[in-house]
Amino acid sequence: MVTIDPELVRDVAEKIQWFVDGRRTPNVWQRFDSALTAVGAAHGANDAAAMEQVLYELELLSRRVAEKQGQESAEEPPPKVRDRANELVHTLLPDDEQDE
Repeated sequence: MVTIDPELVRDVAEKIQWFVDGRRTPNVWQRFDSALTAVGAAHGANDAAAMEQVLYELELLSRRVAEKQGQESAEEPPPKVRDRANELVHTLLPDDEQDE
């Protein structure tokens, strides 16, 4: 059985945390919420290829955020999205890695 590389899981968790720690447009939050669903499904299915794909999608979304920064109004994450993201990070990373 193939397992997901811990480095890949850590990269995904760090990218999720990066998103939650910033202000984004409503459209970005909507796309990010969809990505959270994909991360949860990939992790639950132990699907490394799907996890790599969602990391790629998060990277593309983060590039869009960087390119548009200051051009569009941004807001804190919706509470539902922030809570889902935090729960997912706790699921992906053992407690000792979350504080690094």
